[in-house]
Amino acid sequence: MIEELARHRCTGDDGTPLYVIEHCHVFTTQGEGGTSLYRGASWAALPDGEPVRYVDARTFAVVATGEMLMHDVQRCGCAPAPKITTITAGSASA
Repeated sequence: MIEELARHRCTGDDGTPLYVIEHCHVFTTQGEGGTSLYRGASWAALPDGEPVRYVDARTFAVVATGEMLMHDVQRCGCAPAPKITTITAGSASA
């Protein structure tokens, strides 16, 4: 099963309003103690399924085109991610 985690209101390089949607895989198992729920890998994409990657806590990039999408925190009703780690030239930053 796939669960939607959040929708982020963003603005593209050309000023176009866009949404970035975060999803994650959800797995359930049946055991003696009942049903268990496990969240797996998560990813971000545009509504049409175009893959998007995190650049930093306020910026996304469309994988295929490199277009930068700025998260519009003032107009977006989503809760900001508590910590997004990015890897740049071998060093990790948050």
